[in-house]
Amino acid sequence: MIFVFGVLIFFYPIVGNWLSTKDHYEVISRHNEVLAQMSEQEKEREREKAKQYNESITERDIPIVDPFSEDAKEQTETRSYYNVLNIGEAMGTLEIPSINVNLPIYHGVSDAVLSQGIGHMSNSSLPIGGLGTHAALTGHRGLPSSKLFRDLDKMEIGDLFYIHMLDETLAYKVDKIDVVLPTETNWLEIREDKDYVTLITCEPYMINTHRLLVRGERVPFDPAVKASVEPKGKDKIQWLEFGLFIGGIVFITSLMFVYIFRVRSRKGESNA
Repeated sequence: MIFVFGVLIFFYPIVGNWLSTKDHYEVISRHNEVLAQMSEQEKEREREKAKQYNESITERDIPIVDPFSEDAKEQTETRSYYNVLNIGEAMGTLEIPSINVNLPIYHGVSDAVLSQGIGHMSNSSLPIGGLGTHAALTGHRGLPSSKLFRDLDKMEIGDLFYIHMLDETLAYKVDKIDVVLPTETNWLEIREDKDYVTLITCEPYMINTHRLLVRGERVPFDPAVKASVEPKGKDKIQWLEFGLFIGGIVFITSLMFVYIFRVRSRKGESNA
């Protein structure tokens, strides 16, 4: 039985990630349903509120802190922040085809948020695009039950990622990858002539002494380019995980049958 428990523990991350991915897609689906019910005027009002929020970011003197620090968790977002892009459970979706990521984007960087998906740092621009904006999106390097930004270190200069916001798909091309200390926060600078989004996670994996930053600059969205991207190692990893999962089920089921057969055999011998 100890061996069986060991097998179950081994397969927990695979099953957990599958369930988490299912939850992520359900959140995204509900978000899209809310969007579909909004009128063009309602979408434009949300976009205008987000633009006003972004303008206020440059006017306020808000300290930039490490998103995984206690200081970030204790930062108090204003009610107006949560009233902007309040579209169902998420504000939008982050898609990274090259590492097979499709995750909901939530307001804030609380522990509850980062356990479910990607958090937006409230002291950065909202990810609606536009010159003079720099949005910061953060996620865990991975949880036992969910990969999240586990493969962010596989991204390369020139890779594309996408922000689905309201009725737009915003494309960003990776132009800078850096590893910094948690106290180094000058990377979030806003440039008047640039439209940036930076993805942030912990580095190295499971050690978390530094922060991995992947910055993208806005480029025109090309559906054909997006469709042509092949995820790095996706097929090999998915088939390996699927094979291990099915093999584990068959193995555990076989052990259960053997165990039941032996128990019944012993009962039969004792009754003889």
